[in-house]
Amino acid sequence: MMWHVQYREGAVDAVARFPSPEAAIEFACRLLDEGGDVFGIGTGPLTDSIKKKEIERIYVIWVRERPPGG
Repeated sequence: MMWHVQYREGAVDAVARFPSPEAAIEFACRLLDEGGDVFGIGTGPLTDSIKKKEIERIYVIWVRERPPGG
């Protein structure tokens, strides 16, 4: 099952696909860490994704749990 991350690159909506939820979350969190705009993570149709509010919660956990300098 492939996972997708929906994000904006400039004025263009983009989708990246990953083989695992961990890879998708890592990609999304790194984009957010760089100031990117991530608006969906999921496995099924793009309209059935984890939305921004939940993604922001995941990002907070990711920031808290990553090693110093990581």
